[in-house]
Amino acid sequence: RRLAMSVCRSALLLAGILPARGLLLQRQTPLARASRTTMAIETPFAEECTYVDRTLESSGRENIVVLGTGWAAVKFLQNIDTSSFDVTVVSPRNYFLFTPFLPSCVVGTVEGRSIVEPIRKLLRYEARPLTRQLKDKIAGIDKDNFREARFLESACTKIDFEQSCIYCQDVSSVARVCDTFRLEYDRLVIAVGATSNTFNTPGVKEHAVFLKELSDANSIRDRLLDAFESAALQDDQATKQQLCTFVVVGAGPTGVEFAAELDDHIREDLTPLYPKEVAATRVILISSTDDLLSSYDKQISDFTAEVLKQSRVEVRSGVRVTEVTATSVVCKDKETGEVFQVPSSLTLWSTGVKPVRLVENLIGQIPEQTKRSGLLVDKGMKAYGTANIYAAGDCATLYSDQAMFDDVEGLFVQADKDGGGTLDKIELLDIFDQVSSQYPQAQVFKSRIDEDFSEIDADGSGALDIDEFKALLLDVDASLRNLPPTAQVAGQQGGFLAAQFNGETKSDFKYFHKGSMAYIGRDKAAAQVSMLKSLLPGPLQGLPLLGDDIIITGKLAEIVWKFLYLDMQISNRNKLQVGFDWLKADLFGRDTSRA
Repeated sequence: RRLAMSVCRSALLLAGILPARGLLLQRQTPLARASRTTMAIETPFAEECTYVDRTLESSGRENIVVLGTGWAAVKFLQNIDTSSFDVTVVSPRNYFLFTPFLPSCVVGTVEGRSIVEPIRKLLRYEARPLTRQLKDKIAGIDKDNFREARFLESACTKIDFEQSCIYCQDVSSVARVCDTFRLEYDRLVIAVGATSNTFNTPGVKEHAVFLKELSDANSIRDRLLDAFESAALQDDQATKQQLCTFVVVGAGPTGVEFAAELDDHIREDLTPLYPKEVAATRVILISSTDDLLSSYDKQISDFTAEVLKQSRVEVRSGVRVTEVTATSVVCKDKETGEVFQVPSSLTLWSTGVKPVRLVENLIGQIPEQTKRSGLLVDKGMKAYGTANIYAAGDCATLYSDQAMFDDVEGLFVQADKDGGGTLDKIELLDIFDQVSSQYPQAQVFKSRIDEDFSEIDADGSGALDIDEFKALLLDVDASLRNLPPTAQVAGQQGGFLAAQFNGETKSDFKYFHKGSMAYIGRDKAAAQVSMLKSLLPGPLQGLPLLGDDIIITGKLAEIVWKFLYLDMQISNRNKLQVGFDWLKADLFGRDTSRA
């Protein structure tokens, strides 16, 4: 009977009537994980559901609700005085993710399980920093009487800032359709991060991949292996090259590190396994600016370009992507205006971030929120237009008192050298060059004028009048943020917010820049150390040598990069596992199986 059943099943498989269970799971699981993550982040509010009240019973303490389990949220939670507050954490992700290692995770240099830590473990007393534990002991708090924060694995779908409550939904795979509830708060901390910014480029959402979550890394890993295995079945060289051409859009840290890690993986691990396919492989890095890692020192940018020249990574700088298709990327050279296509079987989009839907909806309800880049917060991290909402990390935009719009008329007069009452393209580029030392964001305005002058010139006159100039400043300023969306910034903001709530500081938030690092391939890295410079008073930071950043490149920088990133791991378990992953990759190579 078993033999008959086996023969029948084999016949059905060959006929295509019955799907192969193993193959079906193998192909669908990564996509299912990716779609679930995206769904959790962008879950819409369900009007039709009944929301159960899950607010903690009154204890006489202030009720704090924290949204998110990323850098800002975890640093806040590990430092907040839970003896003074009732703290509830809400997030669809029940773990903390060390995001800087996502490019390494894609190619198997580091395993995914090595860079995550359950949030419930991080809420325990033992996970708090030693400095925090010392303060707790002084206050009479120890492991036995410590009060842990409550964690609820759900997605926040709506914030009612007028009623001081949030609405949430369980989006797990076993949840019912309307597993929903509401929470009231005395203070709300929004630390939900941000999502990839497509700039409304056609085809990006449909055909590009992003690298923001662990599920993204797993999905990209499977896509890469699919490409090489499918290429191995082809005899035509052109088809092989089409399948093995990978495009990275964006030359910031994530884009450069992904391209570098991919080149290492191809050279060190895939070459002996897929020699013909590797010979046809191309990795193309597209940058809209002329420099790679443009936010870093020029010396680092130039060194990175030289290292990538020695690899298979082809750098296309000064290029703007206008469309992404299933098999290509359409580009436009910013200098010549030439439009051309680059073939691609996988396009990684890494060009910046924007607020998630939840934050966008909240911004739209509050007139005082004038930024599109995130929730506008004051120096105490409180959101403008609210009484008790705070934001930290990538979803927050810190207010800057250096807005160019405040001096719009003076800038217009200064730029209008011929007194004609309008500014042509040359005059606009000149004025933004002149004021770049006073307004660092002027270079962004200059780039916008250089690329999109015809669109900004609404009436097609070839020059901007005062109203068009005002509209330009308002539009660009709304999309700017004065601090980068990095783990370093988010962690400091979360720690500051906890200290402020605890009554341990009354000062404004001030970002302390320790430096920037990036792995650039071939066992080399680049580091820009700013710790000494940041310790100096503002007037002294421009002094030669003493006020300069320390630039380290090459193999020494890679050692520094590894040491510091290992030290930044959130737990000792993570530190050990990452160290073992590096050792394993050095001894045996990266794993190329899809399991």
